[in-house]
Amino acid sequence: MKSNGKTNFYDRSKEAPAFETAILQCYNEIHDRAWDLLQRVRRGRKLVPGIQFRIEGVEHLFDLAKYKFDHLKRMIPTNPVRDTVYGQLKSLIANINDELNQLVPELIDETGVFLDYEKHSMEQDQWMEDIAFPQFSQIISNHEDCSVDMVFFDLDLEDFRYALGFVKNQEGLYLDEMGAVVDDYTVFNEKIEQFFEQLADFDEQLLY
Repeated sequence: MKSNGKTNFYDRSKEAPAFETAILQCYNEIHDRAWDLLQRVRRGRKLVPGIQFRIEGVEHLFDLAKYKFDHLKRMIPTNPVRDTVYGQLKSLIANINDELNQLVPELIDETGVFLDYEKHSMEQDQWMEDIAFPQFSQIISNHEDCSVDMVFFDLDLEDFRYALGFVKNQEGLYLDEMGAVVDDYTVFNEKIEQFFEQLADFDEQLLY
């Protein structure tokens, strides 16, 4: 914590009581925890656009494959371009499988990070509400016994609440963005499974 340049953070004529020292250590800790949350959010949000872009890429291949499959189903066996369309569809299926084989493990890992963050954030919120903030109230209610400057402490606490609000705003964006990615992929995965079942019924060799 730093001086605001207008008043000393501590009244040096007073000796800090033990409870004040412990609480100010907690005050430092709450800043560290909020900073840790922000860094986790930033790392998570940086990864979301890349994952979404790759999902969209597979969805594009999927749309092409559906188009080729519909075309193939309408073609008579003696159609001279049937083998060409068949080969194109088979190639698209292979590309979809290759993309999914790379994407799915990464998505699982990032979903795990996302779920861990949700749990960690809830634990931090609980700690702040149950332990940290009630302790800060003790300093304010016992300010005459404390060496910390109450004006500065109150201003600094308000600054922290504002900064924490920014962290929670970024967290909300991360939860919405990653939640949308997970939901979108879940829906897409169901479509892929249904499509592959249709391919298998039509010609299992398309899948190999």
